[in-house]
Formats: sequence, structure tokens, C-alpha cells
Amino acid sequence: MSQQTQHGFGLGKDEILRGFEAYKRVFRNSRIAESKYLKLYYQKTDFRLSPQLMIRVGFTVSKKKLKGAVRRNRIKRLLKEAYRLNKHILYGKAGIGPMDMILTVNEKRGFEEMLRNGFRLFSGDIKNIFDKIT
Repeated sequence: MSQQTQHGFGLGKDEILRGFEAYKRVFRNSRIAESKYLKLYYQKTDFRLSPQLMIRVGFTVSKKKLKGAVRRNRIKRLLKEAYRLNKHILYGKAGIGPMDMILTVNEKRGFEEMLRNGFRLFSGDIKNIFDKIT
């Protein structure tokens, strides 16, 4: 993967966190950054394990909190789009090394508002949450 693709506006398959064990590891050993609508679990990783890729991200929405699959998938699509368009902020931040992240919805807020105004809410909120990462 080229540097242009990695830091551009694309979101390649190798930038997505995959596999149950990877998610479990991040949830178990992560630090948490929260904003009004989003929660970010992140864990520093060993760059030698994936030398071409610095940041991998996963997206989740709780089945317990939001029953309908169509609505859950809509929120995940909005999360992906907000991340994709704002990831350059994260890559441009000094001191950010290789990491695995899971971006999810903060369940304290209403899902209906997120479905109505999701992209606008998530896009603004993702910038705030990236500022909290150390």
C-alpha cells in the first residue's frame, strides 16, 4: 500500500480491523476516549507486525441497544464514512504510532437522532475524539 492511499481519503481492506480475536484483544487491553456520540477503544500495536499499515480500525454497534440490522448497518456506514473523511487528522497528529482502534456509538445518546443527523454528528464528533488520543 502506498503512502498516498494510506493517508488519502480511501479506506482499504487492510485498514479494517478483522477477526474476533483482534476485536477481543482491543476491547480487553484498550484505552478509551469518549465524546458526545462516539466511543473509541484504542491500543498501541507493534509496528513490526504490520510494517505497511499503521492504523487499523473496526466499527461496532450493539445489537442489544439497537435491534434492527438495517439501522445498525446504517450507523456503521455513517461511522465508516466519517472516519474515512477525517482520518487525515489522526495521521497528521504528532506522536501517533501504530494502533488498532474500534469506533462505536456512545449508547448514552438517542439512536434516532444519530440516524437522522448521523453523518453531521459523527463527523464533528470524530474530530473531538481524535484530539483526546495520546
